[in-house]
Amino acid sequence: MKFQFNVGNDLGNSEQDIYVDGKLVQQPNVFSIAGQIPWVDDDTDVVKNLKNIYDNLAVSIVATAGVPTGLYLIGKHALKTNGENVTNLYVKGNNSKANQTVPYVNTLGVIAARAVEKANEQGELPNEISVDVDMATALPVKQHTPANIQTLQSNFLNGTHNITVHLGLTKKVLVKINFIYVHVLQEGSPAVFSLQMNSSGAWRTAGYEGNNNETTPIFLEFGNTYSIENIDGSYFDGKNILHLDCGDGTTDTPFTRGDSVDKDFGSGVNHGVGHAIDPATNDLLALAPHAFNSVSRQQYSEILKSQFTSRKHKFLNEALQAFGPHIDNQVAQIMKHVSDQTLIIGTNDIDIIVVYGGGSILMKDKLYPKLKELADRLRIQLLYVPKEYAITLNAEGLDFFVKSPIYAALKEANMNTVKGIKTNTKNSNKEVAATNE
Repeated sequence: MKFQFNVGNDLGNSEQDIYVDGKLVQQPNVFSIAGQIPWVDDDTDVVKNLKNIYDNLAVSIVATAGVPTGLYLIGKHALKTNGENVTNLYVKGNNSKANQTVPYVNTLGVIAARAVEKANEQGELPNEISVDVDMATALPVKQHTPANIQTLQSNFLNGTHNITVHLGLTKKVLVKINFIYVHVLQEGSPAVFSLQMNSSGAWRTAGYEGNNNETTPIFLEFGNTYSIENIDGSYFDGKNILHLDCGDGTTDTPFTRGDSVDKDFGSGVNHGVGHAIDPATNDLLALAPHAFNSVSRQQYSEILKSQFTSRKHKFLNEALQAFGPHIDNQVAQIMKHVSDQTLIIGTNDIDIIVVYGGGSILMKDKLYPKLKELADRLRIQLLYVPKEYAITLNAEGLDFFVKSPIYAALKEANMNTVKGIKTNTKNSNKEVAATNE
């Protein structure tokens, strides 16, 4: 059995949001190494694991992409099995994602799981599946260097990757993954696509998948704030946008003129929610000494996110209390950077500041009022993307891009910059930004 997958891969410091063959998979971006297969039989485990394959993902990887040979528990399975004893992306210093193991283990594992899932959906469960992959991914602005791009590409493109997905004690499927082409954008820039268009190429009003009947339209608050009626993605067509892509470890601030990234002003800072959570962890343990032995960054993040759910964590108040002073420090540094960027670019050149990313949700109470005050003073509009859409905007943009004609042209040219491509379709206009990457 053989598949061809398009993959849009957002390698977040806290969460991986990845479109594989049109399906969005969201996982904590962590793994743990296991000593033995975690399943006890085939009769019950195989059925359970096929039904919830991403929650119970265990794969064996033979040395590839810089990954040591071993048995890996990925994402949610790693967290629920090993708690704080997981490997995640290191957010401090100048450690590039391209030089860490997590992106390779988790990407290969999720793609392999999707292959098994799709085969099962078609009524088959073969012993072996081959998958050809076209992938678009992204690196933070400061990490988007020729050396890091080459490392990321070569680790995926260097040969066939053999991934064994364990479904039961003995039942397993070998998935052979071959990457045909990998293109690496700057983090933040993929949103220039998904902010305007949905997956079918229509102007966006709500969900990327084209479901415009969702409870909260993506531009509702923005339209009400600036008295814009019947707003959709076309409003942002041709606008000059200063992006704030708020992640766990970085906040990237690419600047787009129309549909093109202006690389002269692409910047970012190593500040974000993860840098607040790390020091807050000890404070939380002091405030709730009998509640936890230890807390990982992902676990702390889940506690904080529970404030937006019907089932709030029992120690949410303590987590917020510990988190508060440290996120204040991060917001202050981000605001300083944004203020500097508006002066460097020139306030007259900036039409809109757009804020998104997983970190934007947990920072909104602190960050939004300060940004709104700055934007009003500078006569710049501010779109703070609602939490329902903020996390996946980059993954959606990468999915849109990897299926686009410009990706196909870049692939055909074998990473040579494509120039002079002309097309009459509206979608292709949305893709021009990628040629500047």
